[in-house]
Amino acid sequence: MGRMQRTKGKVGEREAAAVIREHTGWQVQRRVRNAAGDSDLVGVPGWSVEIKRYASASRADIATWWGQCVAQARGELPVLFYRLDRGAWRGVWPLAVNLRMQHAAQWHDYEWTVEGSVAAWAALARDIHEDSKGATCDKT
Repeated sequence: MGRMQRTKGKVGEREAAAVIREHTGWQVQRRVRNAAGDSDLVGVPGWSVEIKRYASASRADIATWWGQCVAQARGELPVLFYRLDRGAWRGVWPLAVNLRMQHAAQWHDYEWTVEGSVAAWAALARDIHEDSKGATCDKT
């Protein structure tokens, strides 16, 4: 990967972090030192985040990125955010999350995903986070 591509990736990660922060209120930021398989962002509770910023992409490209996202999730929910040139940020996440079936691993294939705006994902993610906090509080 060339220097320009790395720079575009870093800028994309910072841009995505800002958009997610705006919609969630969470202290989301770019992970400074990424090891292979790490989430690209920190501060997104319960989610493993993959960020992609490209000029253009086919559905096959997005499916490949989704596969990478799922592989690195390691027990967290996978979410892919991507932005193509002159486009808005889009999110891809498992349909099972919308149905509150968080442990339905067979639903992690790309064909079982939902794609939507960052705002739509953020509303769902905030709701899940609030539910998980409530469940923790009820046990104490």
